[in-house]
Amino acid sequence: MDKTSPGVVLVSQYVGGKSSAFGNYIDYINREEAVRTKYFEVFNINKLDGYNNYMGNPEKSSGIFTQNKSELTKTEREELKNIFSIAQENNSIMWQDVVTFNNEWLEKNSLYKSETGWINEGAIQDSVRKGMALVFKEESMEQSGVWSASIHFNTDNIHIHIASVEPYPTKPYKRFTDKKTGKEYTARVGNRKLKTLDKFKSKVANNLLERDKELAKISELIHKTIAPKTLKLKPSLDMNMLKVYNEIYKNLPHDTRLWKYNNNAIAQLRPQLNSVIDMYLKNNHPEDFKELDKALIEEMKFREDVYGTGEKDYKRYEDYRINKHQELYSKLGNAMLREMKEVRKEHIQKSIYSKDLESINNDNTIKENISNTNNQINKDFKEIVDNENIDLEKDSNSIFGQDSYNIDSENKLINEKEVEKNKETSFNQNNFKKGRFLINKASLTKIKKAFDTDYQSIKNRQKHKQMEYEMEYE
Repeated sequence: MDKTSPGVVLVSQYVGGKSSAFGNYIDYINREEAVRTKYFEVFNINKLDGYNNYMGNPEKSSGIFTQNKSELTKTEREELKNIFSIAQENNSIMWQDVVTFNNEWLEKNSLYKSETGWINEGAIQDSVRKGMALVFKEESMEQSGVWSASIHFNTDNIHIHIASVEPYPTKPYKRFTDKKTGKEYTARVGNRKLKTLDKFKSKVANNLLERDKELAKISELIHKTIAPKTLKLKPSLDMNMLKVYNEIYKNLPHDTRLWKYNNNAIAQLRPQLNSVIDMYLKNNHPEDFKELDKALIEEMKFREDVYGTGEKDYKRYEDYRINKHQELYSKLGNAMLREMKEVRKEHIQKSIYSKDLESINNDNTIKENISNTNNQINKDFKEIVDNENIDLEKDSNSIFGQDSYNIDSENKLINEKEVEKNKETSFNQNNFKKGRFLINKASLTKIKKAFDTDYQSIKNRQKHKQMEYEMEYE
């Protein structure tokens, strides 16, 4: 394949507040376009553009534009200069990004005319605004960041020069080592994620070519048509795939928090997950998946124009299609794993229910045993009380049945009581041998209370076992 030059390239650098380039940029913010064009090299810290061309002074420059203004008045330029000065005093990082367009690419997409030098400045400014909004969001600078930009015109390539700062910095300090001297120093962190810069370039290019509809179509096919939030895969699987589904479930880790498609803990199960997803797509969304892949290929070709096919970015445009396929499989895989979590919850609940039934049966047995014991105690107690009443009645007749008594009769009564006492002792001993005891009401109350305490203790132990079981499967 012949190498093609990318349509859009991006180079980025940054300096600290003590850098002379920072101060030079501030000095020229409120200068006229002709002066800024003449001294561009003084404040520019990106010496080479994305095509490895030296970035000398442009042939001409547009006025400065910002997030909210396409042109700045002299007063507004002074205000912007003041903001950048505050940022420098507070030792902010100054980031400088240069977006360079291949003029042929711009002309191919009706954004530039080489014959007249016309360029669609409004479209370029709007694309930069959306791109910088994305950068600030990705780097957590939405509330703290300020940027300004201008378009620089050359015969071969058109550049957009962007400078951004934080008047009140949020980036932390860190210890660094100078690669040349080996000395350590402290400075604010200025590196931005490569992913952020890639998104920025794509956002600028997509917005220029008004590809929002194409991107929205891809997103809708993935997130609404093929893999909606309410998706249930299991009902749509055939018997063969259900076997694989069940095999995956059996081999999942004990901890359900690890049940995520991209988690390394289930990496060995991912091929099986993918085989279920493949069958699901084939049986349920064959046309939708074809439509999705067609849209991804079109976007891939667009990105080939943007990134080019040089050695540095060779086949990088293909990453988009691969990443979107991965996004779809990840979404379907997580939907399947969520289903399996619900199955696990049902299994746990059924197991606890079975143990509850067993516990209830055990509790009923304990209650029945306690009740039988209480009944036996009450029966024995009643029998003893009845016998005592009979004996007392006999004693009463023997004492109060005569109108008078003498010493002999009194002695006789005492002897009779002694005999009865010996009988009572004999009676109690016989009851003891039979497992029955002479018990008063106070003692009976204590016994019942002890049984209740034992019963409650058994219930508490059973409840503790249930809690341990539930925690084990959480």
